[in-house]
Amino acid sequence: MNKLDDAVVFSKKYTIVFAKPVTRPVIEKLANCLIQDIGRPLAHKGVIMGHIKVLAKLTEEEFLFLSLTRMDRVDSKTSSRWPVGADDSRDGIDLDINVLVFGHDDKTIETVVEDSLAVFRKNAIGYGLAN
Repeated sequence: MNKLDDAVVFSKKYTIVFAKPVTRPVIEKLANCLIQDIGRPLAHKGVIMGHIKVLAKLTEEEFLFLSLTRMDRVDSKTSSRWPVGADDSRDGIDLDINVLVFGHDDKTIETVVEDSLAVFRKNAIGYGLAN
């Protein structure tokens, strides 16, 4: 574990391709679970010493932005082209994951993100959606 005055930044883009089309409400639920899965092992007493951001993009105009600083509250913002509850389906999603935290090293953060993405993919398979 790094000292609390050493911030570590992790930033990476991922493309997830679903085996069959996915609705926006399912993507919203999966993305919400993803950010919490990333945050849980990095939190200290329910607080992220820094922040975690996930940008889930269907297109440049259709996106869901999630932010986490406290485990009991995920903040979200959608683009005007991402109508909440719309059930049109998509074949994939691009994820921009950014983590800035104190007290953890870069290898730990990368492992947490990769493990959380594995859970994301497994959850999507549970919906019968991803491979």
